[in-house]
Amino acid sequence: MSLSFISPERGNHLAGSSTLVETIWHDVRYGMRVLSKNLGFTCVAVLTLAIGIGANTGVFSLAYQLLLRQLPVYHPEELVILRSPGLVHGSFHFDGDISSAFSYPMYRDLRNSAHSFSGLLARFPATFSIAGRGFSERMHGELVSGNYFEVLGIRPAVGRLFSMQDETTPGANPVAVLGYGYWLDRFGGKPDVINSQININGVSLTIVGVSPPGFHGVQNGLPSDIFIPLTMKPEMTPHWDGLDDHSEYWLALMARLKPGASLTQTQANLQTNYHSLLEAEIPVQKLSETERPQFLSRKLLLQPGGRGLLLVQDDAQDPLLLLIAMVSLILIITCTNLAGLLIAKGEVRRREIAVRLALGASRARVFRQLLTESLILAFAGGAAGIALAVLILHFLVSSIQQSVGVLDLKAQLDGHLLLYAIMISATTAFLFGLVPALKLIRIDPQLSLGNQMGNRSGGSLNIRLRKGLMIFQVAVTVILVAGGGLFTVSLLNLQNANLGFRADHIFEFSIAPELNHYSAAQTIALADQLRTSIARLPGVVSVSAEQLPLLSDARYMLRVSIPGYNPAPGENTLVEADWISPGYFAGLGISLRAGRQFNEFDVANSPKVAVVNETFVQRFFPHSNPIGAYVGLGGQSTGADIQIVGIVENSKHDSVRDRISPFINLPYAQNANLGQMTFYVRTTQAPDSISSVVGKTIAEHAPDLPVYDKKALSRQVEESMIADKLLALLSLGLGCLAALIAALGLYGVMAYMIVRRTREIGVRIALGATRHGIAWLVFREVFFMAVAGFTIGLIAIFSSSRVLSSILFGVNSANPLILGITAASIAILALLVGILPAYRAAALSPTIALRHE
Repeated sequence: MSLSFISPERGNHLAGSSTLVETIWHDVRYGMRVLSKNLGFTCVAVLTLAIGIGANTGVFSLAYQLLLRQLPVYHPEELVILRSPGLVHGSFHFDGDISSAFSYPMYRDLRNSAHSFSGLLARFPATFSIAGRGFSERMHGELVSGNYFEVLGIRPAVGRLFSMQDETTPGANPVAVLGYGYWLDRFGGKPDVINSQININGVSLTIVGVSPPGFHGVQNGLPSDIFIPLTMKPEMTPHWDGLDDHSEYWLALMARLKPGASLTQTQANLQTNYHSLLEAEIPVQKLSETERPQFLSRKLLLQPGGRGLLLVQDDAQDPLLLLIAMVSLILIITCTNLAGLLIAKGEVRRREIAVRLALGASRARVFRQLLTESLILAFAGGAAGIALAVLILHFLVSSIQQSVGVLDLKAQLDGHLLLYAIMISATTAFLFGLVPALKLIRIDPQLSLGNQMGNRSGGSLNIRLRKGLMIFQVAVTVILVAGGGLFTVSLLNLQNANLGFRADHIFEFSIAPELNHYSAAQTIALADQLRTSIARLPGVVSVSAEQLPLLSDARYMLRVSIPGYNPAPGENTLVEADWISPGYFAGLGISLRAGRQFNEFDVANSPKVAVVNETFVQRFFPHSNPIGAYVGLGGQSTGADIQIVGIVENSKHDSVRDRISPFINLPYAQNANLGQMTFYVRTTQAPDSISSVVGKTIAEHAPDLPVYDKKALSRQVEESMIADKLLALLSLGLGCLAALIAALGLYGVMAYMIVRRTREIGVRIALGATRHGIAWLVFREVFFMAVAGFTIGLIAIFSSSRVLSSILFGVNSANPLILGITAASIAILALLVGILPAYRAAALSPTIALRHE
C-alpha cells in the first residue's frame, strides 16, 4: 500500500490553477450570454470578421504556395542558386533570367573545382513523350546531374536514386527515376516497376527508383514526373546536344553551402577560382580584344535557393504581394469598424461596468472579461473565415493553375495556414477589443452612476475616436476603390492592346516530332505535308506554323552580328528569334512593311534569308535600308551569311505585356535542329469546330504523334491575361467590400452621434434652427470625414505610384478619370449614409428632444 502526499504549496498551486480555469470558463459563459442577447451585433461582427479573415487566409495560402514554400529537402536553407551576369557569346535555351544559365562544360568545371560548396547540381526542364504498358503521353520532367538527389539530401521511396555513376559518357546511362505522384497514378504504386523498361522519346530506359512523396523537383509550380541523367540529353533532344558546347547556355545550377558557411563569405571565396575558369573559356568563346575584359569581369553570384527556382513566381510576386496588401487593408478596416461598434456598445454598457466596479470587481477582472468577449467574436469569425478561405482558395487555384503554367497548387489549407488563420483571429481580437476595453475600465463609477457627466464627457471622447477610425476607413476605402478601378482599366488596356496580329477565327495546335525521334528533315517534311493537307479542308483560309507558340512566354535568344555595326562596350546584341513557315505573316495578319515574306523556295539548300521586325531595324539600321543586308548569328563578326529580305510590323510574341524587342524570323525549312511546331489554322468557321477534322488529318500523316495545346488562338490570348483578370476582379470586389464596411461604419457613427446630441438638437430647434440647418449639421460631419479620408487615401495612392507602375499596363496611378470616379463614389457613399441620420435629426420634436437623457 502506498500513500500519496501533496505538499501545502503544491495544493495551493493546484487550487489556484483550478480557480483560474473556473474563472476563465465563467468569463466565456458570461461573454456568450452577452453576445447571444445582441444577436444582430454578433452576427454582423462575425460575418465581417469572417470576410476579413477568410480573404486574408485564402490569398496568403496562394502566396505561401507560390512564394514562401520551402523545398521538401534536407536543410533547404543551405541551398543557393548560381548566377553570372555579364557578357557572353552563344545561344540560350533557358526560361527566366539568362544570367542564371550555364553551359554543361562550365558546370562540370565548377563542380570539380568549387570546393566552397558541399555539392553542386545541374538540371534542365524538359517535356518527354512517354510510352509503356499500353499508354502514350507527354509529361514534364528534368534532365539532372548524377549528384542531383545527393546534393538535395533526397532518399528514394522505392529502389534507388542517381549517383555520379549515372553521369558518365553521353548515352551510357539509360536509367530513369519516377516522380512519386506519377508512380502512383500511372503504375498504381506497385514496387515491381523497378528494373522494368519505359520508352521515353523513343529510347528504352530502365526505371531504377521512385522519388519520395512530396518532392516534385526544384522548380515550385512545375512538378517533374520523371528524372533522367544529363548525359542522356543527346538521346532525349536528338536535334540538340549541347553537352560539349561552351556557347550553349541551358543549365540551372544549385549548390549546397557547407554547414555553418555564410552565403556572403562563400561567394567571395569563389571569385578567384571562377576568374580562372573564365580565362580558360576565352579561346573557345572567340572574343574580341574589347570583349575580353568585359567577359573576365563577370562575377559568380549566389542567391538563396531554399524555395527552389522561382520562374513563374518572378512574374507573380508583385501582383500577389499587392493582393496581400489589399486584403490586409480589408482586415484593418474590419478591425477599426468593429472597434467603433464596440466603443458604441460600450456606451450602452457603461452603467453595467460602473455597477460591477462599484461592487468591488477589479479593473483587471473587467478588462479580462471584455477581452474574452472580443476573443469569442474573433474565433467565431475565424472559424467561419477558414471555411470561406477554402472557397476563395479553390476559386483562385482553379482559375490560374493551368492558365499560367502552375501545376502543383492545392486548394486546401495545410497546418501552416490554419495556424496563420488562428493567429489572425487572435490578433484581430486584440486590435478591435483593446481600445474599447481600456476606455471602459477607466470610467468613474460615481460619475457614471450619478449625474451622468462622466457619461457625456466619455461620449464626446468616443465620438472623436470613432470619427478618427472612420476617416481611416474612408482612406483605406479610397485606396481599394481606386486600385480596383486602376486594375480594371489596366485589364481593358491589355484586352484592347495592339497585338500586331489577328487572333480571331484561328485554331492552333502543337506537335513535337523530335520526341518521337523524327529527324529535322522529317519534321520539316511533316510540317509541309500538314500545311498542304489542312489547307484543303473545307472552310480553311490559311495554314501557318512556327517553332515557338505565341503568347506562351516561350522565347529563343540569339546574339547577332551585323557587318558595319560596331556594338558599344557592354552592349547586349541578343535578339529574339523564331523559325516560321511561308505565309506566316499573311496568315496571322501581320503587315509587311518592305521586301517580301518567305515562300516555298526558301528551303534548306537555298540561300539563307531572314525577315526582321521594325524594332530590329530601328536598333541596328537606324539610318539605312536593311533590305539586302546580311546578319550573322552567334555573335561572331565573321560569317554573316543570312540576308534580310523583308521587314514586318512589330507584333507581340511572348506575352500581351511584351515590350517589343528586336526580332528576327527565319524559315523553318532552314532550321537544322527543328523539332517542334505550332500550327495556326485560320477558318471561316468557329475555331473549335474544326478540331476533330484537323485531328484526323494529323493522324493520317503521323498516327503515333501526340497532338497537344489544341485551342482557339483567342483563348490563348485570354489565358495569357488570367493573372490580370484575377487581380482586377479581386481588387474590384475588395473595393466594393471596403465601401460597404465603411458605409456601415459611417452610418453607425452618425446614428450614435445623433443619439448623443439629441438634447443639443432639441435646443437648437427651440432656439429657431431650421430643419435644413439641422440636416446640414449632420451632413457636414459626414462630408468632413469623407473629405479627410479621401485626402489621406489620395496621398497614399501617389506614394505607391512606383510600385503600381510595375503592375499596371497603359495607365498611371494618378489617372484623373479613376480618381474622379473614386471621389464621386465616396461622395455618393457619404450622401447615402447621411440621408437617414440627417432626416431623423431634422424630424426630431423639440419637446421630446429636450426631455432626452
